[in-house]
Amino acid sequence: EDEVPQEEPIPIGIRKCKQFGVPNLIIELDLVYYKVDYTRFDASDICQLLKKRIDWIREQVSKDSMIFVNLRDVSDAIAKHPERVWEVVNFLSTLSIDDRIFGILIEDLGKYDQDHLGGMTKAIRSEMIRCGWEDGQLLVHVHEQWGLMHGIVLEMLAMGGTGIWAGVCIEGAAMGHADTCTTIINLIRLGNTKVLNSFNCKYLRDAAINVTKIVTTDKPYAKQPIYGERATDMVFGFLFNQISETGPVKMAADSEFDLVEFLGIKSEMRITTIASPEMILIKLRTVFGEDPNFTLECAQKMKATIVSNMSAGRKEEYNSKSGLAMLFDQAGGKITPEIAQIIVSANENKLNIDRLIAEVKERWDFYDSKDGVEDDSVKFHHFYEGFMAPYFGCYRCEDSQAGLRALDMDLDGNISWLEFKYFLIWAGREYPDVQNVAELLDKTFRNGLIPAMMDELDLMKRK
Repeated sequence: EDEVPQEEPIPIGIRKCKQFGVPNLIIELDLVYYKVDYTRFDASDICQLLKKRIDWIREQVSKDSMIFVNLRDVSDAIAKHPERVWEVVNFLSTLSIDDRIFGILIEDLGKYDQDHLGGMTKAIRSEMIRCGWEDGQLLVHVHEQWGLMHGIVLEMLAMGGTGIWAGVCIEGAAMGHADTCTTIINLIRLGNTKVLNSFNCKYLRDAAINVTKIVTTDKPYAKQPIYGERATDMVFGFLFNQISETGPVKMAADSEFDLVEFLGIKSEMRITTIASPEMILIKLRTVFGEDPNFTLECAQKMKATIVSNMSAGRKEEYNSKSGLAMLFDQAGGKITPEIAQIIVSANENKLNIDRLIAEVKERWDFYDSKDGVEDDSVKFHHFYEGFMAPYFGCYRCEDSQAGLRALDMDLDGNISWLEFKYFLIWAGREYPDVQNVAELLDKTFRNGLIPAMMDELDLMKRK
């Protein structure tokens, strides 16, 4: 009223908390709001009204309310009227132990840079500590605007922020905000072990994906860091180097957090000519479940069929559901309705997959001919240029070279068409609804080739 905030009526949000029994509240506060005349409603008036709101909540909602005060426009206020910010922070920090609230929230709408916000955080935290409020929380929140939000949040945490207040995914007001999933995984990446003890970090990525689907009815943007479908493409370089140099990927010293598991990259048992009957039996039961027809004798026949096919010059694919089902059928296994349907579905889509593989082969032949000899094999750098570049940062990088070496089964510095085609067939069978070459290659690399490369590197390490 007349550009001066009034004590009455009590804000409707607070009254609804009382009505519905919500004990913990956030009081949102502007310090440079254009509709307030701060010559008539100065910092001391702000503090008095804050105290009245806090007392009302403790009396009417819950005496044990965990109350935060959100300085919504604090970054603007620090730039324009730092003395006003200091007075409010000082007031909250010097409340008696019985009157103290749980903490202060600060946020930025994406307007200011890292140095400004980091310095602001340090100043506020220093005042809290100077006044003896060491156990008061100082939580930070940054909106997206210029692509800097995640770095800014990490800076604010390093400069005294005790935590973040945000959603698990980026979705939010305007262009979104720095989410908890991305921040926490970066803290782990930088060696923070405390968050591992505080959160179920292994499921953060799944949670971010699921919440995005709930609020947008769609999957996260494919190139969204950490939890987008393409998020793992460049991360694989880090994984390859870790596997080839240090063994299992641990994101923090002495931690049990496995980045491979976090990213949903599953280590699968792969059926090849060297697979034992016992391995084949485990694969059968893992893929199709328990069945009395899945016996060691049956697996031995499947192993014999693999060897027979190889001797006849047939390099078949056995790792997709349909590939394994077909092998089971060829070995004389008793077909279940599920296996029969899988085989039928694979055959129904065979023409489309064959057409897509033929298109890939045309591209392959182009790169095959670059060395002057068309022999169904391509040099490392040609394979990288033609197929691998979208998933690895650069040809000369160590991670790309490690991945290429893992595919080079005969160690001649080339990738053979038969080896590559094997994975294309696998992808076509496992994902029969792919519509074009780009989708087929995407499934081939992200779900087939890259995990296989990692398995091969892990095997090399153990040897």
